[in-house]
Amino acid sequence: MANKRIYYAIQQVTIGNPGVAVHGLQSVGISTNFSLEQVFELGQLEIYQNIEEVPEVEVTLQKVLDGYPLIYCLATEGGSQIPGTQIATGASLSGRQNARCDVRLGIYDDTIGAAQTGTTAQNTVLCKGMYVSSVSYSFPVDGNFTEDVTLVGNDKSWAATQSGAFDENNPDSPASVSVMRRQFIDILGSSFPVDVTGGGMVDGGSGEGWSTHFQNITVSCDLGRESLQELGRFAPYHRYATFPVEVTSEFEVLSTTGDNITATEEGYLTESSGGCTRNYNLRDNTIIIKTCEGTTVDLGDKNKLTSVNYSGGDTGGGNVTVSYSFVTYNSFKVTHPTSSVT
Repeated sequence: MANKRIYYAIQQVTIGNPGVAVHGLQSVGISTNFSLEQVFELGQLEIYQNIEEVPEVEVTLQKVLDGYPLIYCLATEGGSQIPGTQIATGASLSGRQNARCDVRLGIYDDTIGAAQTGTTAQNTVLCKGMYVSSVSYSFPVDGNFTEDVTLVGNDKSWAATQSGAFDENNPDSPASVSVMRRQFIDILGSSFPVDVTGGGMVDGGSGEGWSTHFQNITVSCDLGRESLQELGRFAPYHRYATFPVEVTSEFEVLSTTGDNITATEEGYLTESSGGCTRNYNLRDNTIIIKTCEGTTVDLGDKNKLTSVNYSGGDTGGGNVTVSYSFVTYNSFKVTHPTSSVT
């Protein structure tokens, strides 16, 4: 019998070939765009031909951090049924850049409470040979830690089948002690920017918390993706990451002493070498974010401050917050205990 509707409990996404079910998934979206190029001719107002280009397929996924494999790791290590597909050779951006994967979204019977093991989806869409286009991680003080991934490709069909991976009578739950929230940031295992912490995280003791009071951390990496075409072939033979790839991060803190960022015309910091001296305002910062379930996002040691925003503390009684934005390039290494590469 046909479903009356589709809702969260009867949808399941798998990534790779063979597919691995994504645990902790919060949302999935699929968009398909058809590019058209018009040809007209002299002597006729009516269009001569409306030529179609390769369809563009985009899949957006969001999951909570819960101890299960990350979407980014699955998408770069799971493989695709397309011949010659590469998988990640390392955890760095360059090691994952050429990897492709298959993404399946199965829609199950709306009279059951899970994508039941041993059952086949009523309908399944298969997106083959997808590339990771963008990745972001969010670590808020209120709410769950999340991963957002966008994948792009040119091949989508509804002819696929998918078997359920969950059990209605034995409900799924996080692989870690909990879905990751504010208390599960590994403060001592992480490396936060010196420009934010002033040199390190210090526990104030007596229940006062840490010396820097983080409210929100976000990390984003957009690989772009440009198509490489060749004569004799309709589809692109590769979609490459557009290096240099910009990697951004933002740290919002509840301020107790101001933003503590000095900026002068002449540069207040100095460095001498070989008889030459340079003045500057910005230093390199090391950024590594770790959670207690094992996710590590390493942005390397060349992150520089791009802006600092001091706001709040108005007469309505709000608190002052400071947002520090950083940028680096090509340094984006994501690892997880379940990953096959390091």
